Amino acid sequence: MFGPGSLKPKYGSKKGGVLPYFSGHARLHFHSRKNLAILITAAIVLVYFFNPLGALGITFSIFSRRNVPVYPRGHPLTSTEIIEVDTKYIYPPIEHAQLLRELTMKELVKEHKYRDADFPDIERYEIYSLNKDDDPDPIKQRLKEDEENQLLELVKAKNYFKNQDKIVYKGKGGSYPEVVIVTTINFDKYSMEALARIVQNRVDYAHAHGYGIYVRWSQEFLPALNSFSYMQIEEKEKWTRLFATRAAMFAFPKAKWFWYLDEDALILDSSVDILNSVLQPSTLNSLLLREQPIIPPSGIIKTYKNTKADAIKLILVQSPSKVETTAFMVKNDDVGKSLLQGWCDKLFVSYSNFPFGPDSAITHILQWHPFFLSKTGIVPTNLFASIHPETEVPPPTDGSRTDFTLYHEGDFVASWWGCKKVECEKIMNKYYAKIASSKA
Repeated sequence: MFGPGSLKPKYGSKKGGVLPYFSGHARLHFHSRKNLAILITAAIVLVYFFNPLGALGITFSIFSRRNVPVYPRGHPLTSTEIIEVDTKYIYPPIEHAQLLRELTMKELVKEHKYRDADFPDIERYEIYSLNKDDDPDPIKQRLKEDEENQLLELVKAKNYFKNQDKIVYKGKGGSYPEVVIVTTINFDKYSMEALARIVQNRVDYAHAHGYGIYVRWSQEFLPALNSFSYMQIEEKEKWTRLFATRAAMFAFPKAKWFWYLDEDALILDSSVDILNSVLQPSTLNSLLLREQPIIPPSGIIKTYKNTKADAIKLILVQSPSKVETTAFMVKNDDVGKSLLQGWCDKLFVSYSNFPFGPDSAITHILQWHPFFLSKTGIVPTNLFASIHPETEVPPPTDGSRTDFTLYHEGDFVASWWGCKKVECEKIMNKYYAKIASSKA
């Protein structure tokens, strides 16, 4: 039973006996494996996050471009092509206004009718830009349009209309504008002379302070609105203000601020620098209306009392009863862009219970989204959007101003939103005469 060779050593090879391992060997082996795992993990972290051999030109696969997200190139609303220009004054040919009226809106865009798969009895339609039919080769498309433009002025006006969306500022050296003034103009609302005065007013002001301007026909944004009727309803047409501002951000990607100023407004005092008088944090801090009701005069939700001026991304003004978007300023950073993009989302644009279009939408956003409220400032209206009064406002007898909404003689900007078509031009001419007399 216990004969020779029947007892084997507990450890070691079969060919020869060895002394048994000491009792702590298992624990030592466990610790050595644990330390090895820590060293391997540390090495992976070092290589992954710091790439110490990168200076020698050695790059591991995890750092290769294959792992860097690749996004599509940015492009305008209605095209994948851009047209770069050296001028920072971007606006459409105003002399085409009469031709565009003759063409009508339905000749300036394409309309595609289709049946809804879920509701085949209902006919729907989609509006899209003429740019959709462009030749994929931009050189061929340009040659085609050059030939067309020589033949007929109406076709030339149509081509310029669709191509305005593609124009972006090329930028040169250190002369990039910090502020860009954005305006939409409606060729069905004002005469060609009045439209020229409105655009020239922006150019004169921008030239005085080194700013840029970005002007678009409001009818260019029909593909975004996807409704011809929106251009017939004042509160619906307001949405073009937001789309134009987004387009301006694409056209001037390095600008710091964008000031939207409606066509129903004129800058009366070109000596006022909006950057210094409003946008500098040190100045803006004293101008902010803190604990101001979003819906005046007694709304429950109010602006924050401790908001810092350098955190502001959107600057708004109000009438006595609501927020007004006839003029607003938005900062060109991630927060400003995301706020603007959400503000003009198609769900908001098509929502029927926003009676004042974008005015109602931004009121909703500020009331329900505290983060955006913390990034928004409301300032006195007379800073850059004084409202045209129905009757002349007499100057205060003691020199102190109590109303900061209506236009007073000497204000920076006058606006007359809500006017009727014929009345609008008469009001504009009145304020334009003030500008002309101040220059005489």
